[in-house]
Amino acid sequence: MSTEENVPLSSDEENSSNNVTLERVIEECGSFGRYQYMHFFFLILFPVATGVYNFYYVFASAETSYQCITPYNISQGFSLEISPSQCSYEIKNVQNQTMGIFPCTNWIYNPTIYGRTFTEEANFICQYSFYHSLLATTLQIGAMFTFFTGRLTDWIGRRCSLRLLVGQLLVTSLITQGLLQFVPMSRNHKFILVLISQFSAGIDTYIASFILILELTTSSHAAFTGNLALVAYSVGEVIVTGMAYICQHWLLLKWAMTLYMLALVPYLIFVPESPHWLLTKHRYAELKQVLHQMAQTNRRSDSRWLIYYQYLIDNHRKQKYLNQKNKVKLSFLSKSRRFLTHVPTMSKLFISGFLGFVTLLLYFKVSFGLGTMKEINLYLNMIIGAIVEAIGYIASSLLMIRYGRKPIFIVFLILTIIYLLLTPLASHLNHTIIIIVAQLGKFAISGAVGVTYIFVPELFPTTIRATGMGFFALLSRFGSSVAPIIDTSISRNTSFVTYINYIYALLTIICVLLTLLLPETRNIPLTDKINYNSNRNEKAPSKTQSITRT
Repeated sequence: MSTEENVPLSSDEENSSNNVTLERVIEECGSFGRYQYMHFFFLILFPVATGVYNFYYVFASAETSYQCITPYNISQGFSLEISPSQCSYEIKNVQNQTMGIFPCTNWIYNPTIYGRTFTEEANFICQYSFYHSLLATTLQIGAMFTFFTGRLTDWIGRRCSLRLLVGQLLVTSLITQGLLQFVPMSRNHKFILVLISQFSAGIDTYIASFILILELTTSSHAAFTGNLALVAYSVGEVIVTGMAYICQHWLLLKWAMTLYMLALVPYLIFVPESPHWLLTKHRYAELKQVLHQMAQTNRRSDSRWLIYYQYLIDNHRKQKYLNQKNKVKLSFLSKSRRFLTHVPTMSKLFISGFLGFVTLLLYFKVSFGLGTMKEINLYLNMIIGAIVEAIGYIASSLLMIRYGRKPIFIVFLILTIIYLLLTPLASHLNHTIIIIVAQLGKFAISGAVGVTYIFVPELFPTTIRATGMGFFALLSRFGSSVAPIIDTSISRNTSFVTYINYIYALLTIICVLLTLLLPETRNIPLTDKINYNSNRNEKAPSKTQSITRT
């Protein structure tokens, strides 16, 4: 049996050993090798699932063509006239005078394009059309709980969080779908079960999987790996479009989505824990095991990384000892007060939350708008939109590497403002121009969202990174929950649609101004803890740090 000997550091390396970071150790283990390829392949399947579940609403609640079914017992001498909207009918006498206007309560649907939707199942059209938007809103309300799952991810780790979140989704899905499939019930009871299922689907695995993807490599690959997850999300849009086209039934589509999640369960046995999280929790033995597996899979010898690991742990233990020696015990209220009064952290937290609220509100306004366009086939439009979205993510990723987070985010926000101002003007033009403007909006807002999902986690240290992302996601999902309600409420009033576009443009301008207050994070190493001794928003990179974020 051969053994490997740790090679001592050179004098120059030893002089900088006090500043060895975990990123340096991961770099020596292989920051983007076979280990990362293998786990990224499976981890991006969770963002794919998020895309699938988020766009279930588009197909489950698609409004198929319908005709009002009128009563047949009309008295002789009277005639019946159905309104063009198929939502009401008039009864007229022989002099063609209107005797009464009555709402339609029954309809016949055309299942040729969309099959059987839940809109048809529950008659969510005309005076009841508001209710089908609740399918999307309930999912987004569930997603607001990401703030609490973010805290959970910081507390119990990325791996355990993934397992718990997948477990709750599968249990809820199997119970609700089983009842819907096999138990006869009223429309109201079906609606309640579907809402429960949608709420559970909103508490998804995106944040946990996204952070784990970022933390299994170094910050030099942050833009690429982060946008890999976002592109995977857009792939989910294509997959759910294909599922809907094949299934042609809202409940069968639910079963197909559940089967997809079941297929991911075996990987949860092998999913690794985040090295950054293990280090902050002082779980050195588990950290060493993860790094060993990483180095072994990436064909790096132990002699290459182990000496840096030993210096890192020695320094970390010394720092822990000094912290404990000088530690002042604080009550929960004192800790909370210290956190809530830390201006740099709070300002970044609330600014990023507002950015998330506006960008995701506009993202779902644009995305769900593609699903309601009459100028083009729904399935084709959704696939084109998903491709345009992926291009937006890739473009923002490549531009961020060269020019940084802030300027590229502002550029995509300006493109979004242009789209919002053009939309009312293009509404009376030919179909091709309307489609092009809509896809421009999809590209612009997707690029902006792509930047936020890289920019925001880089603003916060490891100890509160998932919490910061959770708060960002909480306000983001609040924006996405109101988007379908607003669109449904004003869709039949052209003036309101124009005014709301101008309001959205104003909100986007405010986002541009607030972005100027945030620090640039390109080429700034990730931090592990909040520095309560500093009131600066920006931290200069260490001179000894050789790994930079691009």
